[in-house]
Amino acid sequence: MPVYNYVVNYDYIVENLCENRDKPELSCNGKCFLAKELSNTEKQSTQTFVKVISLDIFVPNDIFSFDGGTEYIDSVQYITEYINLYHSRYIFTIFHPPLFS
Repeated sequence: MPVYNYVVNYDYIVENLCENRDKPELSCNGKCFLAKELSNTEKQSTQTFVKVISLDIFVPNDIFSFDGGTEYIDSVQYITEYINLYHSRYIFTIFHPPLFS
């Protein structure tokens, strides 16, 4: 990033930040500032530590095994027709022929 900063802000660096701006015969043109910034960046990059966290997870294969459920499904007998074995006596008390005396 210091190189991009140097290119974009070249005029400002040459006029204000260059250490040798009073000595035009050296034709430094801000290269001293660029060298200083590059060395600072290099020091910061060597001091940066990357933390790597690894987590090992054990997943047994039998969790994903569904073979045990098929035996139960095969043994179930399906009822194909509906059988109503419930009879209510209450309905006969409501619906009946009229009583004649």
